[in-house]
Amino acid sequence: MGDSGPVAVLGGNANAPNLQKRVQGIRKAAEKYPGIEIVGEFYHVETAEAAIAEMNRVSQAYPALKGWAMVGGWPFFSDTLLNQIEPGKVKIVAVDALPVQLAYIDKGIVDVFLGQPTFRWGEIPVEKIIEKIYLEKEVQEYYQMKLIRVWKDNLGGWARQLRAWGYEGIPVEYLKDVNTFAWGMGHGAWGLVFLCTLILVDEIK
Repeated sequence: MGDSGPVAVLGGNANAPNLQKRVQGIRKAAEKYPGIEIVGEFYHVETAEAAIAEMNRVSQAYPALKGWAMVGGWPFFSDTLLNQIEPGKVKIVAVDALPVQLAYIDKGIVDVFLGQPTFRWGEIPVEKIIEKIYLEKEVQEYYQMKLIRVWKDNLGGWARQLRAWGYEGIPVEYLKDVNTFAWGMGHGAWGLVFLCTLILVDEIK
């Protein structure tokens, strides 16, 4: 979509503080790109069905829409949209990159998922508690972990990472993919991650 055009934000639960922070980050980052118009933030019950319904409603209301910034991956927790969205027509960046969602990257419907290192969320706190209490080491009060940009070129590597973390239901064809895996897209700067990724998806294909 380049650096201009109308973009919608899919926000999940309007009362969730963490999701509101992500939406605010997108708004703030968009100020750096005057050609991008955020047509609105759209909220819904956090189920695949409700997210899809809201996405369809907004798409009909804004037929010129060029991009979606989704602070959660709710519409892609089912296979409903696999045959309903034309690949490449609208640029989509969404949070999460779980096994059920990977087909959307493969088909070119979602340009980038921002994966969350869920296994590390459990591993790192335990390590830090042991270091602090048992080993009596100084530890960081705040430990921030990176988001992982998952796209077509590192889909296979990410699938194998999910398997290594214990996830099941990963399609075998992705596990055989020889594409490399790389951590990416910074840490914490949710809004800039979303907007920059939407702007750059044409270049990274």
